[in-house]
Amino acid sequence: MGNGDSSRDSQDEGQPDIEQNTLAWPFDQAHKQSPHRYQLPPLRDILNGYCPTDRPRPVQTTLVKGFIQILSENPLPQLETLRDPHSIQAFCSLQRLVDSYFSRFHDIQAIIHKPTWTMSACPPILLTAMASVGALLSDSQSDYELSVALSEICSTMINWMGASDATNYSDVSYLNALCLYQIYSLGSGKRQLYQNADRSRGLLIGGLRGIGLLNPRSSVTVIQDHETIRGFEDDDVLAKDWKNWIKMESGRRAAWAAFEYDCSLCTLTSRRGIVDLSELPSELPCPESMWNATSARAWFALMSRLGQDDSKPNLSRVLKQALAGGELPSSLGSWAKRLCAQVIGRLLWDLWQIEVVAMPEYLGLGSIVAAHQDTKRSLLKGLNNLVESLSSPSSTSDLTSYNIASLLCHYSHLCAANGVLDLILSIVRGLISTEPRVHDGIKIARNRLKLTFARDPKTARRLCWHAAQIVAIANEYLVSAPCEIMRVFMGYIFIIAYSAYGDHTRSSPMEVTQSVRLDLHDQNLSHRRVVVKWIEVGGPASSGSVPDIGIDGCVPAISTDAQEILKKLQCWGLAHKFTKVFQVLETKGL
Repeated sequence: MGNGDSSRDSQDEGQPDIEQNTLAWPFDQAHKQSPHRYQLPPLRDILNGYCPTDRPRPVQTTLVKGFIQILSENPLPQLETLRDPHSIQAFCSLQRLVDSYFSRFHDIQAIIHKPTWTMSACPPILLTAMASVGALLSDSQSDYELSVALSEICSTMINWMGASDATNYSDVSYLNALCLYQIYSLGSGKRQLYQNADRSRGLLIGGLRGIGLLNPRSSVTVIQDHETIRGFEDDDVLAKDWKNWIKMESGRRAAWAAFEYDCSLCTLTSRRGIVDLSELPSELPCPESMWNATSARAWFALMSRLGQDDSKPNLSRVLKQALAGGELPSSLGSWAKRLCAQVIGRLLWDLWQIEVVAMPEYLGLGSIVAAHQDTKRSLLKGLNNLVESLSSPSSTSDLTSYNIASLLCHYSHLCAANGVLDLILSIVRGLISTEPRVHDGIKIARNRLKLTFARDPKTARRLCWHAAQIVAIANEYLVSAPCEIMRVFMGYIFIIAYSAYGDHTRSSPMEVTQSVRLDLHDQNLSHRRVVVKWIEVGGPASSGSVPDIGIDGCVPAISTDAQEILKKLQCWGLAHKFTKVFQVLETKGL
C-alpha cells in the first residue's frame, strides 16, 4: 500500500462517519452528505489546453481566448476592470449572446428570474451554457461557429466543476447549466454530443434528487402548510421574503425543466425516461405574472390577489380537472399547462411501452392492450382539453407553450395507434440503412402497413389528419427546440406513409367531390365539419403543395415541403440530419 493510501486511511479513521451515524434508507439520495473535493489543475489551465473540434477562424480564435480568460474567473470580472482587448471583446460578445438567449430561448423554459438577474452575479458556468444556446439560435453564421467553441468550453467547465467539488451538484445554477448544455447537445446532430447528453442525464437528475427537488411521494402524504409572508408593511422583510421565494421557485422550475428535457430525450430515442412521475414536484410553476413581477411589492400584491391555491398550483388537482374535462383556473400559467400535457404524454408513453412487450411477437398478452383502451382514450381527451385551454395565446410565451403542447397532443395520438408509427419508422430506417439484412424486412413492414391502413381506413384518415395538424402548427409558428424538430419529422413521415400505402377509395363515391385541406387549423366550425366528413367517408385531401395526397407520385413533393420547414431550424444539427432523410425519400420513395 502506498504512502498516499496510508495517509488517506488514517485521515478517514480520525473523522466521524456521517453516513454510519445517521440511520437512513440505504438507497435514498442523500440530501446532506460530506462533500468530496479533489485538487485539480486551475480551470484556466484546463481551458487553455483544450483543442477545439472545429478549429475556428483566426479572428474567432482570439475571441475564444478572451472567453477563456473571463469565464475561468468566478465571479465574472467587471467590464471596467478588464485591460486585455481580447477579454473586453469577449465580454461584449458574451453579453450579446446572452441577450440572444433571452430573446430566442428564455420563453421556452423560463428558468432564469429575469427581473433580478444580472450578468455580474450569474455564475460563469451558467453564463457559458446560456451563451452557447444564444449563439446557436442567432441568425449570424459567425455566432453559430462561436456556439461550437462555447459548448466545448461549457463541457470542460461542467466536467471540471463536477470532478473538483461534488457540492456543485447541489447548486441549482450548475444544474441549470447542465440541463441547457444537454439540450444543446441533444439538438446538435453530433453523435458524440448526443451520447454524452444521454450518459450525463443521470448526473442532472441525481443532483436534483440529492437536494430534494425531485422526491418520491409516499402513499401517505403529509400536507404542508403554506409559507406565510411575515411583514408586508416592512420593505426589508418583504424583500427578504421575495428573495427566499425566488430561490424556492427557481429550484422548482429547474426540476420541471429537467423533466421536460427527460421527456424530449425519451421522444427522440424511444427509450424510457429516468424521472419517475411520482417524484415530480407537487406544485407546478407559478403564474407568469408572479414570476415576472419586477419588485417585492408587485410580487406580494399579485400573490395576495391570486391566493395560495392559484399562486402555487397543485399538479394532481390540475391533472384531475383536465382529465375530467373541467375548466382550468384562469390564472394557471401556460408553462404549467404544458407541463401537465407532458405528464399525460409520459403516461401514454409508459402504456405504449407495456403494450409493445405485450404484442404477440413478445409475450402475447393481448389482454393488456385491450385493458388500456379506455385509459388511453381518457388521457388523450385530457390532452385535448389542455391544448384547448392554451388555444388563445396572448404572448410569445403563451404561443410557445400552445405550440409545444399541440405538437405533443397530435404526436401522442399517432403514438397511441398500436404500433403504426413504429412500422413506418422501421421502413424509413431500413431505407437509409447500409446494412443488407435490414432491407429484407422492408417488404414485410410495407405489407403490414398496407393491411393496417386497409383494416381500419377511418382510423388511418383520422391519424393522417393529426399528422397534418402537426404541419399546420409548424407552419404557423415553429418552436426552435430539438423535440419539436422530431415531431415535425414524424408528422411528415406519417403523411408520406398514408399517401403511399393508405386506402384512398371512397366509402361513397357520390358523397365527396371537393378536396379537403388537412393542414389547416380546425378552429373554423364549418371546416371542422368537412374534416369529420372526410374521416368518415374518405375522398381527396390536400396538404402543403400537394393538391391530392391520394394520387400516385406524391412522396417527392411532400418530402420537399418537409425540407422547406426544416430549413427554418437549420441551426440545430438534428434538423439537418432529418433533412437528409427526406432527401433519400424524395429519390427512393417509401
